[in-house]
Amino acid sequence: MSDIQALLEKAVRSFETAEVILKSGAPDFAASRAYYGCFYIAEAMLLSRGQKLSRHGQVISQYGLIFARTNEIDRRFHQLLRRAFEIRQYADYQIEVSVEEEEAMDLIQGGREFLQAASDYLAHLPEPSSGGDATP
Repeated sequence: MSDIQALLEKAVRSFETAEVILKSGAPDFAASRAYYGCFYIAEAMLLSRGQKLSRHGQVISQYGLIFARTNEIDRRFHQLLRRAFEIRQYADYQIEVSVEEEEAMDLIQGGREFLQAASDYLAHLPEPSSGGDATP
């Protein structure tokens, strides 16, 4: 399995886990997990361009420059990524936080739409060359 595919699978697991957490009554933790799903998708997209970044700010910024600014992928997914990061920041680091259930569910649903759009985009990219002669 390629690193790109592994990141997309990790995103799937993050959204599934976020839903379980949300059903258990912890929307702040669900929102955090939904953010990570979006983050893994952005990492996979950047990796498809040969960029391996791990810092959250770098991933969000570079994703915006490469994919949102050029309209290669709907800009709303960059906005989702930024919003999810902001919510995760206060959900994870503030003592008293109220993340509404609906807000967490919106992040999960938006993340799944982002995953579908990214998967569709990546499916249309040429396979990376492994070197040597390739036979069809």
